[in-house]
Parts: sequence; C-alpha cells; structure tokens
Amino acid sequence: MKLLSIKALESVLFKGGNERLVRELRKQRTWTLVENPKTHHEGVCLLVRLLLRSGLITPEIIQSLLPWVNSPSENHRVTSTAFLAQLMSDPMLREKKFLKPVLHILEEKSQSRNSIVRQMAVRGLGNLVYGAPEKLKKHKKFLMVILIRALSDPFSSEVIGESMKAVAKVLKELKEKDIGSSFRDLTQEIRTYFDNEDDALRLWSFVLFGILARLTKRKWKGYFTEQECRATFHLCVPFLGLKRLQTAVNEHLDGTAELKPEELQVDICRHLAKENAELLENLYKSTIMYFFSRWEEIRAVAAKLA
Repeated sequence: MKLLSIKALESVLFKGGNERLVRELRKQRTWTLVENPKTHHEGVCLLVRLLLRSGLITPEIIQSLLPWVNSPSENHRVTSTAFLAQLMSDPMLREKKFLKPVLHILEEKSQSRNSIVRQMAVRGLGNLVYGAPEKLKKHKKFLMVILIRALSDPFSSEVIGESMKAVAKVLKELKEKDIGSSFRDLTQEIRTYFDNEDDALRLWSFVLFGILARLTKRKWKGYFTEQECRATFHLCVPFLGLKRLQTAVNEHLDGTAELKPEELQVDICRHLAKENAELLENLYKSTIMYFFSRWEEIRAVAAKLA
C-alpha cells in the first residue's frame, strides 16, 4: 500500500511539471527512507523539506493532515507528526495561522507512547527557531519545560538526543534572563550524560554545557561555576586510581547540596597523604605557583589550600 502511494505521488509530481523535484527526491533516496519503517519519519521530513522548497505544500494539505495526529493508525500518527515537525521550520505556519494549533499538537505528542512520535514532536518544537524566531521568547517557558522533560526520556536515547539538539538551537537564540529558573534544571540534567555510554549523547551534553557557559553572565554564574567544579571532579578523579578518594569526593559532589570547598580540600589532602604522598607533593608544588597570581582571590585561596 505504501509503495503504491509513493508511486502515485511521484507520478502526480512528474505530470505536474516537477521533474527536477522528482530527480532530487530520487537522488536523496527519499522514497527508500519513506518505505523503511525504521527510517520512515526521516524520509517524511526530507520529503516535506523538498516540497516546501518547491512551494507545493498548501494550507489545504496541512488542514487535511491535522486529523491524522489522532488516527487509530500508528503509521498515520508517525507520518503526520513528522510532517508537522518539518513544517515548523517554515514561516507558512505563522503566516497561515496554524502555529498555535500545531504547537498544541506537538506538546501533546511529546508525551506519546510511541517514541518516534515523541522524537518528532521534540524536533518540531526546536524548529520553531527557524519557522517563527520572533515567537521564540513568547513561548520560551513552554518550550523549556517540554525539552527538559524529554532530556530524561526513560525509554529512548533518540528522544534524548533530539531534545539536546532542540535545546541547543533554542539556547543560541536566548539570553541568560530568558532561561530563568530552567537554568538550574537544565544544567543538572545535562551533567548526567557526561559519562553516558552513548557517544552522541556525551558529545551533545558537552556542546550544551559549552552553550550554557557562554550564556552565563550574572545571576547564575556562581551556580554554574559550582556545577562545572562538580562535573570536572567526577570526570577526573577516577583517573587517579584511588577508590577511597573517589568515594570521599562523591560524598561531597553527589546530589544538589551546597558544595563546601574547604571540607572537600581537607578530605582530598587527607586521603592523598595516606595513599599517594607523591601526588600530594605535586599538588602542593602546583599550588604555590599561584602565590604570585595577579588576582588577590587566587593568592588567598592558594595559600589556604597549601
């Protein structure tokens, strides 16, 4: 049935004088992607992108596909959500007054039982950056709530990865004050993926942390610096090969309790003195180099640590 639908669509496009589009669809293997259940959603996104570029998607087509999002057929729900996800990147939605209802649909579908539907809903919300950038700040709170929730999707790494990409797109268009209280939740959620087994998720977690670092100006600077400290220790301590030290450090850094640098320093030095005096001596030698720093605060902290 799907094959017949593809052939029919290709025939209509060809007879309508869109030979160049048909060639482009074949060149990018669009039909192959659409036919395969595992890549169908990506094929639909590619198809919609090319159709939009050719000006072949009309308000009537959009209106006819909207009921599909609640179809009893799972295939129809996947297809329609992928269609809307890609459509969100085009100004047509705003110009034809479809933006509000589509945002509502994507919000609802972001909690679908189907992981591909959730993934496409999150992608669509991120594409608001392209389709209606002037509306981004108006919907920023709404977007961040959904995207942060998707970062902890319990069943699909694809949904998590899609959310990371969407968050990255959104954050690049916002300022620190626009993020508000979401800053704390976002930072804590991202940190959990620094040592994830999935290479892509680890990569995107560091990308997002870098974007947050550039955004940090005043209000969240202290909090973000503390989170960086926690993350750095978590990543570096295992390489020291000292299990008891790692346990002590984890006691200080796990959870969201306030970080107490002086207590952390005391525990680290105490464990190093017992287990690796040479490493402690190297730490001391590195510390005294900061006695001559240009910054008074650095000199004071170095002296205290020494």
